[in-house]
Amino acid sequence: MLLRTLIPAALLLAACSGPADAPAGESVIEVKDAFIVKPAEGRDVAAGGLMAYVTGAPVELVGASTDVADRVELHTMTMEDNVMQMRQVESFTVSEGEPVVLQRGGNHLMLFGVDPAIAIGDTVDLSLEFRDSDGTSQTLVTSADVKGLGD
Repeated sequence: MLLRTLIPAALLLAACSGPADAPAGESVIEVKDAFIVKPAEGRDVAAGGLMAYVTGAPVELVGASTDVADRVELHTMTMEDNVMQMRQVESFTVSEGEPVVLQRGGNHLMLFGVDPAIAIGDTVDLSLEFRDSDGTSQTLVTSADVKGLGD
């Protein structure tokens, strides 16, 4: 699913299918391909991902939440001496020509306290908080597909 929002002036949210030019002084944010991985049996920790694009001024992805998890964190992933290192970060910058790509095996969303009732194939709401250079926040709600560990 693709969602687009303008910030800071109108603070509008709209679903659409293609890119558009940003009005002067505003940014258009597009989110595509959001997903959450169903945790392994007996676990309540999962990863998630998405792709976020902006046309116009850069914005920061500063937070995420969903009703199917107690907490969602933004994480980086790096390899140091053949050891995977995951670290919580405060934000990811989304700028024109440099989208944020959160995915398995890279930077990602980390979900804690995931509801065991979610099922592969479900679609859940994922709220994303973006902030512009003036400190204006915008929450964008997108749909995230629940995928299996091997999907």
